[in-house]
Amino acid sequence: MRIAILGRTHLLLASAELSAAQGHTIALVATAQAAPEYRAREAEFAAFAHRHDAPFFDCPDVNGPEFVAALRAASADIAISVNWPTLVREEACQSIRSGILNAHAGDLPRYRGNACPNWAILNDEPHIGLCIHAMDPTALDAGPIYARAKFDLAPDTYIADVYAWLDRTIPPLFVQAIANAAQPGFVPEDQSSSKLRPLRTHPRRPEDARIDWRGDAAAIVRLVRASSRPFAGAFTFLEGKERVTIWRARVAQMDHDVIAVPGQIIGRSEQRQPLVACGTGVIAIEEGECVSGQPIPGANRYRFATEGSAV
Repeated sequence: MRIAILGRTHLLLASAELSAAQGHTIALVATAQAAPEYRAREAEFAAFAHRHDAPFFDCPDVNGPEFVAALRAASADIAISVNWPTLVREEACQSIRSGILNAHAGDLPRYRGNACPNWAILNDEPHIGLCIHAMDPTALDAGPIYARAKFDLAPDTYIADVYAWLDRTIPPLFVQAIANAAQPGFVPEDQSSSKLRPLRTHPRRPEDARIDWRGDAAAIVRLVRASSRPFAGAFTFLEGKERVTIWRARVAQMDHDVIAVPGQIIGRSEQRQPLVACGTGVIAIEEGECVSGQPIPGANRYRFATEGSAV
């Protein structure tokens, strides 16, 4: 098949490379400005297009008449996309014979929008979904699904584990979706037939990872897991002053009942991990760091602030 590449990130570039290795022809490559944390930039997409003798576009107006004409001229059978920064409208979508397939790291039709893996961890979901679906120019993440996979979540699954799974899974899942689209008689999954009410998830910012120690210990651990590397980490303030980032934590199983002010450090575990009282339960900090570089204290005269400190 003739495939157009439309989007950003190393995930799309790896998917394009695998598609070409499977014998598909690269008909066109278009990318946009990479975010600072991306592992593939515009120059790498340009080099890929050059190797495959395909037209290359850097930051085009994807819905403008010039680019739509270029899409038509490319005569692509299908397009694959990851993280195009703007809405791709109807005329551009219809310029590709079989439409544009998008990789969405959310369990459709339920999880639609941004930061779906992070929200799934926060919501204590049993798994995270990955769907390759056709773009619908009229609704977010609503097009028919051509392939799907899922990643089971455990109490010790961190967001970095999910991203590693996405690295391994997105390129071959795109290849599977392309094969499905080319298969006579294949019928993609119609999301509109589902009885599930969509959950529109919205972006998260670094300050959203501030810990409220008045909460439940299990929920605080989920916040740590959803905010850890490659993100900025869950954080708090020691004595309301020094910022402390918590990268890993667990719910501590205590052999006695505890009463303490939420955020109070109540000692150390057998593994010498600081123990912190929560509104309900106790957590053990498995990995954390003070901005000063000093170790997190274990004495019960210290407390983390629950409110009132500037970020």
